[in-house]
Amino acid sequence: MSYLSFNNPNLKREITSKRTAVPKESMRKAFSDWLIKNHGDHYATELKQQRAAPKSNISKLHSLQKSLDAPLVGIVGGGFAGLYSGLILQSLGIEFEIFESSDRVGGRIDTWYSTKYDPKKPDTACLYGEVGGMRIPQFSPDMLPVQQLGLSLNAVLKRNKMVDKMVEWRKFYYNSDVQRLRYNNMEAPIIAENASLNSLNFGKDKGGSLPMVWVTPTSKDKGEPYLPINMVLEKVNGPFMVAFKNEDFDKAFQKLMKFDNYSMWGYLTNVFKLEDLDEYYDPKMGKKEDNLPYNVASYLETLNVGTGMYAVSFVEMVLALYDWEGSMNPYDLTDPNIYMITMNKGMQHFPDACRSVLDLQEGVLPEDGYRAQVEIGMIENAKGQKGYSPDNLTEDAQPPSSVPPANPPKPVPGKPSHTKQRVFMNHKVVQVVHDPLLYDTDGGMRIKVKVAKGTSEETLTKEYPYVISTLPNGAYLSGELKTNFFDHLSLSKARAIRECRYMPSFKAFITFNTQFWATLGERQEGGLGVGTSDRSNRQIVYPSYGYDAEGGVLQVYCWAQDAERMGALTDEERVNECLKGIAYLYPDADVYGSFAGYKPEETTKTWFWDNHAGGGAFALFGPGQFTNLYETLLTPEFDGHLNIAGECCSVHHGWIVGALDSAYNAVNNILAQMGETEKIKTMEKMWGRLTAPDVAI
Repeated sequence: MSYLSFNNPNLKREITSKRTAVPKESMRKAFSDWLIKNHGDHYATELKQQRAAPKSNISKLHSLQKSLDAPLVGIVGGGFAGLYSGLILQSLGIEFEIFESSDRVGGRIDTWYSTKYDPKKPDTACLYGEVGGMRIPQFSPDMLPVQQLGLSLNAVLKRNKMVDKMVEWRKFYYNSDVQRLRYNNMEAPIIAENASLNSLNFGKDKGGSLPMVWVTPTSKDKGEPYLPINMVLEKVNGPFMVAFKNEDFDKAFQKLMKFDNYSMWGYLTNVFKLEDLDEYYDPKMGKKEDNLPYNVASYLETLNVGTGMYAVSFVEMVLALYDWEGSMNPYDLTDPNIYMITMNKGMQHFPDACRSVLDLQEGVLPEDGYRAQVEIGMIENAKGQKGYSPDNLTEDAQPPSSVPPANPPKPVPGKPSHTKQRVFMNHKVVQVVHDPLLYDTDGGMRIKVKVAKGTSEETLTKEYPYVISTLPNGAYLSGELKTNFFDHLSLSKARAIRECRYMPSFKAFITFNTQFWATLGERQEGGLGVGTSDRSNRQIVYPSYGYDAEGGVLQVYCWAQDAERMGALTDEERVNECLKGIAYLYPDADVYGSFAGYKPEETTKTWFWDNHAGGGAFALFGPGQFTNLYETLLTPEFDGHLNIAGECCSVHHGWIVGALDSAYNAVNNILAQMGETEKIKTMEKMWGRLTAPDVAI
């Protein structure tokens, strides 16, 4: 997801200079724990009941794994939740199998490479783009486990002489002063540094809908000028940001969760009042007790997210803003910059590295995981200090000088490992059934798998004591005749899977023979940021690489209603709409003359709800769903034999780390039910103590 800001830049610097240190504990972990503590009665009761089962059967399960080399856990889906579940189990010596229906791993992490892509040639090395997740905040304490995973993988790959599989992060340029904006038939686009006092034709004087009091520059006490409408979100979100920083988390979340039943739009137009604008209030706006007008809410949605995005939970939007501040440098509170990184040569390399490690007999060692945590500041080093100095950053992604080094322990050489296949591609799970008679009536799960073999298909039946299913909720419609994916789920779980809100997303990648965007705007080091408009294509995400090439790829990105409308077109029509949107932002360029032509996979790629995504790009809760669905999604089914995982089962919706957290929690549930307290301690040492809600029980 992306969130834009058009507050007064001078005022923004003043606010940034006053920001407080990032909490030692993860804010998202605190939120997860708070939700379970205050709304997780059913979850806690179920877990205690499941873990009270006789332990005599547990030893039989271990004997089965030892004597027959039978996997203990079946994992459905090769996205990051499935891969991370497997990596944790592998590191603990617990056998498993992963079934992925497509011909690649990664799920909603997916890089498109043009058929002309060649990483060894400067003019073609830039011909790719991220269909799925494309960046992570570099310093956010909530997001650090993603980098820890990459470092842990590299340790294994290096000792196995698979250095070509090792992963490296490069800088992602999210914004710049010269990124372009154009709205409401403006005569010409403007650049971001000139946007804070521009009405963007939303005022009535330009044919817009906003009374001029909202979009007329003003100032207080001879201070810097600002547009009143650009101060609204500061006042909407400010009280909650202050509470997170200055109050204990319980009180802060209690204050926020009072509004869980509101969408962002509902909060703006039914809760927030004009008097809450404080010093920015002007009587010309209306009576103090009035709520924000529809047209003000529309403006904020249009500029900050996209058409229909404010239908999501107000709580979701506030948490997203907190994540944004987590993108800043926690070691220097005066540093106003946003720091984001992306995978060098494409995010697909990340899940591919996971698969390479999973198909080895031995994976991540405790020393690997511990050292990786120190390298990125997840935990303190031997001297009790935190720093950040991972060894897998490109030169442009190196931290600023204000960030102290981590001083991690020396890496453990270890020994090379034999191979062992655990990840099975083109294996589509179509049914998961609980059988209470399996494993001497302790119970287990039976799954049906369809295996693609050329033009034919084979059906396998597999049995496991435990299953972790990691598919997006929409993918639980199996599409099979007379066969449901799940049968006999609890009413609450079936409802949660059905109701959990997913956000549609659209992306397109369009190749041009010349990089007109680079010649018409002075770049900041290696990127331009994001160009925006009110056209359906919404955003142009400029590449953070490849500016030495003659041609290049522009990415178009939108969500919600904008994405639905783009997705309803044919593939070529989508590209045509994107070209019109790009030309709207670049009337001074020969956009159509530079276009490399419509050749799917060679010059163009569009994505909209592919069949593996199951009807949505990522979860974004609607009103009331944090209170009513979160604990239900986390609760294991069938006496603990089935766990559901995926970023929807976390409070990190739309981020890789959400998938990691949910996988960690699923594995933790299995270990706890088996009474494996020592393995839980080992897991915490290797992988950190993530947002597993069980820590609150």
